[in-house]
Amino acid sequence: MNDANKPMVPLEKKVFRAILRLLLVTLLVVGAVIVFQLLQLRRGMITANVETGQEVESISSQAMEEMMEENLLRLTAEKASAADKVFSDLGQTVSILAKNAEYLYENDAKIDGVEVHLPDRKNGDALDVYVTYSDKADQSSKKFQTEQELLGNLQWDLLAVTSEHEEVNSDYFAAESGFMLQADNVYQEQFDDEGNLLTFEAKERPWYQGAVEANGLYFTEPTHDASTGDFAVMCSIPVYDRKELKGVAGAGMYLTSLKETVSEAVIGESGSACLLDGNGNVIFSTRNSGELSAGAEDLANALDTTKGDLKQFLIEAVGGTQAVSLTAVDGENAYVSCSPLGTVGWTLISVLPEDIVTAPTQSLTGALATKNDEMLQQSDRRFLTAFITLLVAVVVLMLVANLVSKRLSSRLTQPIVALTDKVREIEGDNLSFTWDQHTNDEIDVLANSFGTMTKRIEQYIADITAITAEKERIGAELSVATQIQADMLPCIFPAFPEREDFDIYASMCPAKEVGGDFYDFFLMDDDHLVMVMADVSGKGVPAALFMVISKTIINNQAQFSDSPKQILETANNLLQENNAEDMFVTVWLGILEISTGKLKAVNAGHEYPVIRGTDGKFEILKDKHGMVLGTIPGLKYREYDAEIEEGGCLFLYTDGVAEATDAKNELYGTERMLEALNRDPLANPQQLLVNVRADIDAFVGDAPQFDDITMMAMERKKQ
Repeated sequence: MNDANKPMVPLEKKVFRAILRLLLVTLLVVGAVIVFQLLQLRRGMITANVETGQEVESISSQAMEEMMEENLLRLTAEKASAADKVFSDLGQTVSILAKNAEYLYENDAKIDGVEVHLPDRKNGDALDVYVTYSDKADQSSKKFQTEQELLGNLQWDLLAVTSEHEEVNSDYFAAESGFMLQADNVYQEQFDDEGNLLTFEAKERPWYQGAVEANGLYFTEPTHDASTGDFAVMCSIPVYDRKELKGVAGAGMYLTSLKETVSEAVIGESGSACLLDGNGNVIFSTRNSGELSAGAEDLANALDTTKGDLKQFLIEAVGGTQAVSLTAVDGENAYVSCSPLGTVGWTLISVLPEDIVTAPTQSLTGALATKNDEMLQQSDRRFLTAFITLLVAVVVLMLVANLVSKRLSSRLTQPIVALTDKVREIEGDNLSFTWDQHTNDEIDVLANSFGTMTKRIEQYIADITAITAEKERIGAELSVATQIQADMLPCIFPAFPEREDFDIYASMCPAKEVGGDFYDFFLMDDDHLVMVMADVSGKGVPAALFMVISKTIINNQAQFSDSPKQILETANNLLQENNAEDMFVTVWLGILEISTGKLKAVNAGHEYPVIRGTDGKFEILKDKHGMVLGTIPGLKYREYDAEIEEGGCLFLYTDGVAEATDAKNELYGTERMLEALNRDPLANPQQLLVNVRADIDAFVGDAPQFDDITMMAMERKKQ
């Protein structure tokens, strides 16, 4: 008979038998055995308590260190990201100014000039746009005057940037020919003490030379503003016309708001934070002295004022690393984390003294030691009482041995039996565990461990259930959103089966579940077809929401006007209102007179249309471009006329076609698009779109889709 088949003997009975035998033997060696057992038991308890305290201290220290490093690094990264957005937004603003200037140069023959006045000291400190000149400028030149008046169209953009962006104190465009348009409220400084207008050599300024040398977006080093004493930076970008440098657009801003961001990166009263530029100079710091503190007047370089591990950490931090390390700062160990500001190459540093992290562990181990001392004292008292009781009871031990054994065994095993019964109840969906007995020994510790474990399991199950439900809900909502967006676009083809004089087909494939591209077409009457192709900035849900608004507004305006120009001007004003996220949309809108093939259209920053003419080949129509919708109120657009001959075809698309990218990061481009169209130029509209999409897929291969791909083709059939 093996052990598994033996009948179970209750624990209480086992304990009873053992105690009875022990009592009988104790009659012979009671004194020596009791003393020896007491000493051994106490020594074992002391050893166990010491080991438990060391283990608790080790686990607590490790957990606190890991949690602190994770939280410190996350906080630093969040605040660095918030600070970097300030520079990113400034760069986007300056880039828009530069693009507007390039547009003016590219379309100089089509745009009327606007006069810009000199600084007027009578205006006080009001915001204004004015012009200054280089000492080398030929102001009498007709070409110089024409260029200045052409760029005068920028003055409303300059005023809008300075007035709508609180941190921007000045924005400007400096022409290579020697004049500079500037919007600010400090134009009184353009005069000398005699009231004479000073010349300004913009081409000698660091922001001008830096932008030209970088041939792209450029940020100057931080400098103290002469008027306020606050730090300021200049952001600039060169402007070219057919590869010829025409000037530099830029803006300057104060860094006042970054002080608050640095302060928010501080943890606790003893923590600190600082902001370093790309050379390691301390721009802002919450430390008043010592390492990582800011200079009183000139910038202090942290790479020069630190040494050892801290200096090496800062060198890696300035190089763009995101990390956390335990090192010495001003002679005291501290956790130091860093996170880069990618736009300008700066770095945010957060410092947390080590003693803040170790304090909870020290408090815990102190409380544990006190508890251990109390348990030892209590056990000593119990053992002493038992020793005296046994000595007195030795005489009558034989008479009461049976009774004492039963009672003692029951008392010792009852908590264990109760704990066993509680643990057996934990099965299936029942994870509830409660313990209402207090033995002040290891049984309590074991019971508490079971309670903690079951609570964690219940919480884990609840968390997993909630996360799974939320993922399913989001997936379902995105699926519905995808279908809703698809249903908003004309998707039933042939769209006009009763019409034999034209055919039209369109498709939209979003890069994400929902996209920002959209197209539309509808008949204003029997002889006029409205066609729209548009692309909203960004991707995903935000772009999809803005797409719905844009499509609805444009469609509504087309119900009240047959002028593409008027439709987009009204739509631009409506989209610009309450556009806090600064989103925009590029739009091509055309109205075709079907019977004659005459086309009136407006292009608001969208891709060039493609037309198939009488020669049977598709060619790009480089039409006139206007500004995108939703950025600047009151914009005016220009209509142009074109013709779709009988048998001709119009092809429209978004930048997701031309900018489709393969695994080598090479763009698909309009040339490949034209080749795909002209392989079978006389195909019907649906087949044309199929041919182009197949060519794009073959080019892209396994690379992920980068942007929404939207196309439309309209063929005017021969009668």
